[in-house]
Amino acid sequence: MSAEYIKVVSDVKQEYSTKPIVGEKTISLVDSFNELDEDGKAILISEAQDILSHCIFPGTNDCITNIAVGYVQSGKTMSFTTLTALAADNGFKIVVYLTGTKTNLQDQTYDRLCKDIRRIEDSSDYFRIVADGKSTAEGIREYLHDDDYVLLLPILKHYKHIESISAIFKNSTIQELLSKKAVLVIDDEADQSSFNTYARKNAGKEDWEDDDYSKTYASINELKNSLPCHSYVQYTATPQAAFLVDNNDVLSPKYHTVLTEGKGYTGGKFFFKSADREYVIKIPDEEVYRKKDNPLSDKPKTFLNALLQFFISVAIVVRIQRRMKYLSMMIHIDGTTDSNEKFKKWTDETISEWSKMLREDREDIAWPAFENKLRNAYEEISKYVENKPSFEQVLEVMPKVLKNKETHLIQGNSNNKIDWDSANAHVLVGADMLNRGFTVEHLSMTYMPRCPKGKSTADTIEQRCRFFGYKKKYSDIIRIYLPQKSIDEFNAYVDHEEVLRTNLKQCKTLQEFAQQAKTMVISPILRPTRTNILSSKLIKNKMTGWRQMRSISHIEKNKAYVEKFRGEIKNWELDHDYQNPMRNHFVAEVPVNQFVDFFKQIAYSDLPNITRKIASIQYLNYLKDNGKISYVKVYDIACGNVRERKLSGGIPNNLQEGRAANGSYPGDKAIKVEGTICIQLHHIAIKDPTSVTIGNKDLYNIAVYYPEQLNEGYIFLDEEEDD
Repeated sequence: MSAEYIKVVSDVKQEYSTKPIVGEKTISLVDSFNELDEDGKAILISEAQDILSHCIFPGTNDCITNIAVGYVQSGKTMSFTTLTALAADNGFKIVVYLTGTKTNLQDQTYDRLCKDIRRIEDSSDYFRIVADGKSTAEGIREYLHDDDYVLLLPILKHYKHIESISAIFKNSTIQELLSKKAVLVIDDEADQSSFNTYARKNAGKEDWEDDDYSKTYASINELKNSLPCHSYVQYTATPQAAFLVDNNDVLSPKYHTVLTEGKGYTGGKFFFKSADREYVIKIPDEEVYRKKDNPLSDKPKTFLNALLQFFISVAIVVRIQRRMKYLSMMIHIDGTTDSNEKFKKWTDETISEWSKMLREDREDIAWPAFENKLRNAYEEISKYVENKPSFEQVLEVMPKVLKNKETHLIQGNSNNKIDWDSANAHVLVGADMLNRGFTVEHLSMTYMPRCPKGKSTADTIEQRCRFFGYKKKYSDIIRIYLPQKSIDEFNAYVDHEEVLRTNLKQCKTLQEFAQQAKTMVISPILRPTRTNILSSKLIKNKMTGWRQMRSISHIEKNKAYVEKFRGEIKNWELDHDYQNPMRNHFVAEVPVNQFVDFFKQIAYSDLPNITRKIASIQYLNYLKDNGKISYVKVYDIACGNVRERKLSGGIPNNLQEGRAANGSYPGDKAIKVEGTICIQLHHIAIKDPTSVTIGNKDLYNIAVYYPEQLNEGYIFLDEEEDD
C-alpha cells in the first residue's frame, strides 16, 4: 500500500518576530535543571526564544495561535516552564495554563509547575501562582498594577473553569489594564478537548445558529475574546488535529516550533526500529481483548507472561542491581469500567497465587512447572541485561518483590495520587487515564491488548505511547506487548512522525509548510486524526440554499476589507434594472482564489459565523480543486448604497429584502444563479439610537448561496473508531 498525502492549509498575513531577551529568571531556572548538560540547556532556551519570538508582545492589541511539537514524554513541561520564565523576562504579565481534562493530570502539571518555578532564585518576588478556582477580580487587578509580578494561573481544561477565569478578565477595570499588558495562554496536550468535537453531530441540523459546540472549544473562544493582547501556544506531541482543522479556525496555529528530545530519550525509533533488540512482543489474535467479540473468560497466556517478566525485572533492576528504586507496569484495556476491573482482579489473583507458591514447600508436585515458568520468564526478560544475576539469585528475592508491590485501578473516578516511592513495583490497570498526559513513572512493562477494528488515528496511537520517555537507564528490561495490527500501526506512525518533524524543521512558517506537496505523509492504515473535529463534517447537510452571516463584530476592520475587495473588482455590471437604486445590484464573476483570499480576512467573534466561514472556504477549495467551479458570483447589493436594519438578538435582522407586492421586484433571494456559489455584499446601517457603540454605524454583512446541484458532488469520509 502506498502512502497517502494530506494537504494542510495555512495562511499567515501578519508577520510577528521579536527577539526575546534572556533574563535572570530564565537563566536561574534553566541552570537549576541539573539533569541537562550545557548543550541541552542551550537548546531549551533557544526553543523557548523561538516560540516567544512569534508571540504578541506588550503594547500590541492582537492575538495569535502557535504550536510547539514534541515527542510523547519528551520534556514538554520543562519547555513551557522555561517559556514562562522567558515571558516574565520580556514583560508578559499573566500566564494561563490549560492543564488537562482530568484532575489527576491537572494536579500532576500543577505540582510540576510549582516545583520548577520555585527553582528560580527569589521566585516569590516575581511570581504568584494562583490555584484553580482561587482567582478573584480584586486579586488579579492588584497584581496587574504591580510591575514586578507575573500571575500564573493553572486551570482545568473544563468549560466551567475556563468560563470562570474569562468572566474575571471581562471585568471592565481589568479589561482596561489588560489592554496594555501581554498574556500568554499555554494549552498542554492541546489536541485533547480543545477543538470542536461536535462537528459531525452538527451536520444534521438546519444551520449553524442552532449548533452545539464542544463546551471546552466554546469556552476557549470566550477566553481568547476576553484577552485584548494574547498569544495562545499549543503544546502537543500529536499535532495532526491542529494542522488539519482549517487555518481559519480560532485554534489553528500560525507558527510552529519543533522541540528537541533530550539525551537518553527512548521513543518510537528506539522501540520499533531497533535492528538488534526486540522490545515489542506480539499478542496473538485470540488473546486480543474485545468486550463484545472476544471478552476473554480466562487469563491470556501473554498477560501472565508479561506480568511474570515484570516482577522478575523488578527483582533484577530494583532488588539486586539497585539501578532503580521502583518499576511500573501498565495494563491498558478498552476504557470500560468492568473490563478494567476484570484485569485488575486477574492481576491481584495471579500475584496472590504466585506468592503462595513461593512460600510453600518446593517439594510440592506443582513446583517444577511453576519453576519452569519462572526460568523461561527470567531468560526472556534478562537477555539484554549486562552482568545479570543468576536465576537462583532472582528466585531468592522474588517473595519480597511480590510482597513489596502495589496494584492500582486507574479510571475516570480515580483521583488518588500514586506514591511511587511506596513500593518496589507498581501495576496500573486502566485505559483513558493512562492514555494521554498522565506520566507513569519508571514504566518498563506495557500490556495493551486493545485493537480497533477499523483504521486507528495517528494522534490516538501516539498518545498511547506512555512507554516512551527517558528510559535508557533500564531500557534493557523494557517490553511492550501489542496485537499485530497495533504493531503495524505504531511502525507506520513512527515513519509518519519522522517525516512530519523533518518537514516542519525545514520550514520557517506553517505557510511554507503547507506549500510542500508531502506535508503530512501517512500510511493508508492510519487516519490522521479524529474525524469529529474536522469542520468538513459540517458541510454536506448545510451547504444548500441561502445562509446569512449576520454580525456586528470587527466592524471597522471588516468594512475596510470589503471596500478594498469591491474596489479591486473591475468587471462590475448591472445585474438588472429594477428602476430603484435600493433594488439594483452590481454583479461580477470573481475567481475562487481571489474571493477566498478576501474571505479569509473577514473576522468574526461568534462560533456559528466562524464555523460557517471555515466550512465555506473548505467547500470552495474542494469545488475548485475538483473542477466543479472556477469563479463565484459576487453581488454588490443596492450597488453599495446603505440599507437600514435594526438589531434583533444582538445581530442585524434579516439582511435580504423580500418580493415587491406588485411583482416589480423578485426579492433579494432571487438574486443568484444555480451554476456556482453566489455571494451578496450587504452595506447596512444599524438603526438603534439606544446603542452608543453600534447605533447609526454602517457596516457590511455577507449572505452566501450554495446551489443544490453542487452539494451532491461533495463527499467526505465518516468513519468511527471501533475498539
